[in-house]
Amino acid sequence: MHLPHHSLILGVFALHSFSTLVSASWFTVLQRDDDAQQSVEYTDDEVFKDAVLNSTNTFRRQHNATKLAWNETSAKFAASNSKECIFEHSGGPTGENLASGYPNATSSIEAWGHEREEYDFDKATFSKTTGHFTQLVWKSTTSLGCARTRCDSRSVDHGDAAPGWYLVCEYFPPGNVIGRFKENVQKRVKDGDGGEQEPSATTTTGGGDGARETGGAGGECPYPGQECSGAVGGREGGEGRTRWMVLGVALGVVGGAFVGL
Repeated sequence: MHLPHHSLILGVFALHSFSTLVSASWFTVLQRDDDAQQSVEYTDDEVFKDAVLNSTNTFRRQHNATKLAWNETSAKFAASNSKECIFEHSGGPTGENLASGYPNATSSIEAWGHEREEYDFDKATFSKTTGHFTQLVWKSTTSLGCARTRCDSRSVDHGDAAPGWYLVCEYFPPGNVIGRFKENVQKRVKDGDGGEQEPSATTTTGGGDGARETGGAGGECPYPGQECSGAVGGREGGEGRTRWMVLGVALGVVGGAFVGL
């Protein structure tokens, strides 16, 4: 995408995967031409969905995690948040990554994924600079749903207005669970020839003390008052649905944008 010199837009993205951890913030500047053609990844529903799944599952495959299924219930929940154009987390029951100001969905997800360069796989714990990445590749997450809205820093009643295109992704079961990083966030895998290796069939369970994840339909729907689509798994016991909270706010750049703390 052509990135001219004259138009500066503040891009902000964040993670809020419900866990009682730490909070952190960081920022990015993204150059964008307001008159540039809108990315088809944002304007076409099927292209958007394919781009999100392809980008997400590429990173997951590289870190020995199985593919995520698209969850329409999660996508609708994400849409209800993105349309408000308020750059803050929903407080909902799923893991949540936010991005705003990027030229397309792929570059937003790549910004989250490239945080792996800062992640300490040996320490295997939460870090304020890598929370988006760890949720992205969290092995026991099984489905996601995302939505996007062109906000362009429109006026909002409260909170921070999201600049440019605003992307919201919801993950279920949620990741970034204290004490579960080692088995859920794995090093990049290589085959004998140095190429990428397909993920193993090994499964892990996320969740907190007393929580249990079950794949497929038939479990407890995490969205109150709604019927969940088949891709949503269930959660039972403990405080697994609401007790985790991780907050990360970042500015980053992909393909011509600047990333920094």
